[in-house]
Amino acid sequence: MFKRKWLLGLVGTLLLASPASAFAFDDVDHTTGREEINYLQNHNILSGITDTEFQPDAALTTAQGVAALVKGLHLNIDNMRFIKAPKASDYYTSVDDQAWYSTDMMIAHLNGLQLNADVDASSVMTRGQFATLLWQGVEQVDPDIHESGGSTGALTDQSVTIHDANALPSSEQQILEQVIDSGIASLDEKNNFRPNDPITRAEAAVMLYNALELTGQAEES
Repeated sequence: MFKRKWLLGLVGTLLLASPASAFAFDDVDHTTGREEINYLQNHNILSGITDTEFQPDAALTTAQGVAALVKGLHLNIDNMRFIKAPKASDYYTSVDDQAWYSTDMMIAHLNGLQLNADVDASSVMTRGQFATLLWQGVEQVDPDIHESGGSTGALTDQSVTIHDANALPSSEQQILEQVIDSGIASLDEKNNFRPNDPITRAEAAVMLYNALELTGQAEES
């Protein structure tokens, strides 16, 4: 059983995160975020749908997004101790422990990424959901982010006017302000974030890369 689960997890990881970096995507040449996408591919964080197609405008699923956050931010449970080995079904009602993303979902929960217990891993992530989970991960990586401003010193005390922030709960509005203020994401020309829109794979790649730079985890390509 362990061997079977390990093999299934490996297949899922390869699908999401590690096609050969020698392959170039044919569909990102004119995509905003092409360099960030290539970085994440080359560092085995987020891959294409195939070896040559990234599908930058496709919506990111929850499973893909969580796995990318866990890998990109190097979240882990190495220093945690358990009475028994944890598994995804300990925390989620609809995540199969044999699914390729189950370990990432479990690690995300144990690192403070707040996913609903009944989350559907195949569902599309919204821009607001991804931004919230990303910031929760950033706070795990750099607990002093508010004081230090990250490695770039990007955080300020200036409030950000996000015209459509009230589409989110108040706690997530505060997180979104920090995401914008830190430079992880930006607003459109009307100062809207569109938090309820599906996040595209390209948008997620740019935000994740910016978070890696903010926390000093982006390596030289």
